[in-house]
Formats: sequence, C-alpha cells, structure tokens
Amino acid sequence: MERLTRSENEGPGPDSELGPEGYRVLYEHTPDGVLFTSPDGRVIAANPAACEILGRSEQEICKLGRQGLMDPDDDRWQPLLAERTRTGRVRGVARMLHGDGAKIEVEMSARIFTDGSGRERGCTVITDVTERVRMERELIALSERLRTLVVTDELTELHNRRGFLTVAPKVLEIASRQATTVAMLFVDIDNMKAINDRYGHDAGDGAIRVVADALRKELRGADTVARIGGDEFAALALGLEDAELRLVEERICGHLRRARSDAEPEIGVSIGWTVHPGGPTLSVERLLADADQAMYLEKAGNRPRGS
Repeated sequence: MERLTRSENEGPGPDSELGPEGYRVLYEHTPDGVLFTSPDGRVIAANPAACEILGRSEQEICKLGRQGLMDPDDDRWQPLLAERTRTGRVRGVARMLHGDGAKIEVEMSARIFTDGSGRERGCTVITDVTERVRMERELIALSERLRTLVVTDELTELHNRRGFLTVAPKVLEIASRQATTVAMLFVDIDNMKAINDRYGHDAGDGAIRVVADALRKELRGADTVARIGGDEFAALALGLEDAELRLVEERICGHLRRARSDAEPEIGVSIGWTVHPGGPTLSVERLLADADQAMYLEKAGNRPRGS
C-alpha cells in the first residue's frame, strides 16, 4: 500500500514562514478536533477542540484509544477503517462516544503519513455534526411522511385514489403473468348523508372508518383496498370467483352489523363487483367502471344482496 508522505504540493514544510510555533498555534486553536494515532489505534495526542468535542481530557482520550472512542454498534466504522488502510486516507461520518455517555455523530477526515523519524502515524480531523445529522434524518422522515400522505387516505390509512391507481396496474401485470382472474369490488356507504345530517360529521367519519376496518379485515392481506372517494371504496383481488366474492360480501356486511352499538347509527353499504380474466388489455379504469355499475344495480335493487 502506498503511504502518504509530505510533498511540496501538500502545503508549507517546516522551513516555511509559519514555522513550528505557527503549527502549534493552529493545532491548539483550530475549531476542529485533531487526533494523532499510531497504527495499532493508540491515540498519541488530542488537541483542545477534540477534547471539547469528545467531552474528555487528552489523558482520557489517549487512555481509551481509537477502539474506546468508537461506538461499537455503528456499522459504518468497519468500511471506513478498511478504506483508510487500503488507500491511506478516508472521509466519512460515524458515531463516537462522548464523555457523558452520549453518542455523537462525527464527520472525520483521516490520513496516514510518515513523521520525521520515519514512523507511521495517523491524523484524524473531527467535527461534531450530531445536530446536522439529526436534522437530515428529520427531513428524510418528513419527506417519507409526505410521500406516504400523497398515496394514503389519512382518515382510514388505506390507499387513497392516487395510491390505488398507482398500485393497481402493477397488480394487473401480476395477474396477466400468472393468468389468474381479477376481481374488482366497489363499495358505497348507503346512508352517509343521513348519518352526517342526523349525527354530525364526526359520526360520518366514524362510519367511514368502520367500513374501512371491515374491508381491511374481511378481505385478504394481499388484496389492494382503497378509499377512492368520500364514501366510496374499491378493492382489487386476484384469483376470486363470483361465489367467493358473495362470501366476502356476506362477511363485510356481517362485520358492519357486529360493529354497531345501540348508540351508533346503522351503517349500510352497497357492494358491486366484476370478475375478468387477467390479460394485457385489462385496465383499472374498465374494472372500476364495471364494478361501479354493478354497485348501482345493487343499490337500485336489481341484484340480490349478499347480506
């Protein structure tokens, strides 16, 4: 492995105008922590900034050594040290242990060099970036939450219409590859306006959540369920035939009956479905339209209810 030695391109040498005393001033007053180490991980020296960042005296830092300062649970250390061994330098972020027991995120820049006596040494410059890393993680979590909200109905935690139209085409692709049937259910709450008018919108929201819970529990975990409108739901299922869908409808209606208490409004639903063989020309829009039509036929009394 090629080790790094001082060259004329790496800055002023000991004969520069800065002089040894100037380097000492830089070492002692730079806001960045500086650690000098030996190949076996011993810390030879730590400047005041390193002591402040790590919350330890120089004597404590030297006694602990590199292994005692690293967070052993941080998997980032191994590849960073391997990179430094392989190339003689490395830059990255990892956790170190503060004197008060806290774990801090530290951005480091390390390199291996040969000192004036020909001994191999390491120099690591560290900066506490704990707050920066925390802020970055919060921003990432916020972005994930916003992405989730874009495709998730906040009231029911089911897919919303956008989420359903994003996932459903992928389900149809699977159905086409496996040559299995595709069933679309369309569910509408019958008495939504009456619930809102008589009991208030909080009760209406409660009714929507009850129907969502019924669909979530009575359909299979692999089925795609969504709230696609105010009181409208859709579900996409593979491998179900008409007879099985009638049983699903019975279970959903039974769930709604069992979920009702005397103090709560009765929740009625109309359920329509359509079943098609999977194929490359099948579209989500066609399935929704057919299931919607079947639902309106049921609501008009032209199809026997499964309940």
